[in-house]
Amino acid sequence: MSFGKNVLSSFVGSTVALLVAGTVLIFIFVSALIGGLISAFADDESASGEIDLPEASVLQVRFDEAIIERGEQTPTINIRNLDAEMPMGLDQILNGLDRAAEDENIQGIALNISSVTAAPSTLLDLRKGLERFKESGKFILAYAETMTLGALYLNSVADELYLHPNGGVSLSGMRLQTTYYTGMFEKLGLDVTVVRGPDNEFKSAVEPYIRKGMSDSNREQLTVLLEDMWSEIRRGIADGCGVATEEVDAMAENLSLRLAEDAVALGLFDGLLYADEFDALIEERLEEEPEYASLGEYTLPERLLGKSMDQLEEFVAFLEETEEDLDDTTLGGEVAVIYAVGGIQSGEGDSQTIGSETLAEALREAREAEDVKAVVLRVNSPGGSALASDVIWRETQLLQEAGKTLVVSMGDYAASGGYYISAGADRIFANPTTITGSIGVFGMIPNMQELFEDKMGLAFDEVATHSHAGMGINAPLDEVQLEAINESVIDIYEDFVAIVAKGRGMTVEQVDEIARGRVWSGEDALAIGLVDELGNLEDAIEAAEVLAGLDAGAERVYLPEQQDPFEAFIEDLAGVEMVLDRLGLAGAELNEVRSLLRLVNEGDRIQARMPYTISFH
Repeated sequence: MSFGKNVLSSFVGSTVALLVAGTVLIFIFVSALIGGLISAFADDESASGEIDLPEASVLQVRFDEAIIERGEQTPTINIRNLDAEMPMGLDQILNGLDRAAEDENIQGIALNISSVTAAPSTLLDLRKGLERFKESGKFILAYAETMTLGALYLNSVADELYLHPNGGVSLSGMRLQTTYYTGMFEKLGLDVTVVRGPDNEFKSAVEPYIRKGMSDSNREQLTVLLEDMWSEIRRGIADGCGVATEEVDAMAENLSLRLAEDAVALGLFDGLLYADEFDALIEERLEEEPEYASLGEYTLPERLLGKSMDQLEEFVAFLEETEEDLDDTTLGGEVAVIYAVGGIQSGEGDSQTIGSETLAEALREAREAEDVKAVVLRVNSPGGSALASDVIWRETQLLQEAGKTLVVSMGDYAASGGYYISAGADRIFANPTTITGSIGVFGMIPNMQELFEDKMGLAFDEVATHSHAGMGINAPLDEVQLEAINESVIDIYEDFVAIVAKGRGMTVEQVDEIARGRVWSGEDALAIGLVDELGNLEDAIEAAEVLAGLDAGAERVYLPEQQDPFEAFIEDLAGVEMVLDRLGLAGAELNEVRSLLRLVNEGDRIQARMPYTISFH
């Protein structure tokens, strides 16, 4: 036993030493890189405020990693590989595409997208960004060995679309699948008491724990939602490839794309090429050998320093001309873009979680800043704690009472609690495929008595001052307890509906008719009055400028401030998150586990949360 402990101690010590040593080297490398960039900005050539861009003629675009809502400003550390990774944010990708459209060095884009991990709304934003580039008159050529449905949707923007001769395309339609745990619970001796708001038959987050299949209401809403998503994907593929939408439906229904040749014969692709032939095609288009730069390389300076190239040029010129202390009562911009990303919980949040304290503080900063005239709240959240949502909503009201404009831009999700914090805005923007609504509330209280007592052999005894003291998970709820929780759920639901009615200028009865926990696509939400306009973040910012009486292109400031990467790394070295990461759980999987742990250990019993998470592959 002692020998085993010594071996384990040596292993842990060596591992930590390697991690620390690797981390130090990484930060030395990153510091040198940033230092080199800053030094380059300060030399004679940049004295005029101009910065040399990569001497590339073709921008290579591929999305191998999951796309996050807001890109990191500095590298995050991948503990498993001991290297520096910089996840691309949707904002950085779109800014890079827009800048490339105006960059006289960039002649075109080579798309090579085999798969993309993003929800339909993000896909739509990416497609629009590519379309804007194309409108500049520059070419887009696309090629891949294989393509998922999402990849085909994006690649079809191209002027010409090619596939590997032995490649394949996934075009079989879309599916939303839900796992039901009731049968497993029966074997474990676990049952769940569910209390939903009045007539909240569409609030289906609880169904996997109490049913063995979809309810009619859930099937109805999921069918409509999926049809809306498919309509956009089908339209994009049809328009891009020059075929009828009915033909796309037939291909999916009949699994027509079985061979690479089928994709050409059916008119979706222009031909079959190997990678070198595709490179030759680009060279022929340019009439010279192309110089490539990946989208990651092209946006590296602004991703490292958290600024666009135009902002960096202005910053260099500013440093050369003057020094000025910022007033504590200003933030440095007339428009504050505040990101609300992830599940909503009480307390502090991070880049993937909305903490009520963190987001409320950001809203408060914008309210108190003398230079901020308008706030654009970028919401990408399936909801969460009803209480935390209400705390944040309150700050949005105080912001408006202070005379400042509030516009909401909805991302992939702005549902349940995500809609709660959006409801009071002066104007709400959503993409057609944004998932929103889900105006409803549920409470979930597991009863593990049989599991604890019969399966695990645990016994409990207690003393109490009152009959219902210490209501927990090791005994079923009695009638009084159930009634109390039910009243709480009803009250929160009625408050939710009232807040939406006030914010949207509707009656309570009108809201209740479209609420009841039902989710809506952005397009349907526009039709029923839950959103004001269809558009992306940039559209929302432009609207905020108009509503606040600002000139177009007003200075912007982004909140909340992002966490220092070294602090985040140190936090990741400790606790359960690092253990989960080392076990191979990462990305969306790790976020799901984190959300579950937070809900069990810290979460409020009453939730205004989306009934599921949609990931597009």
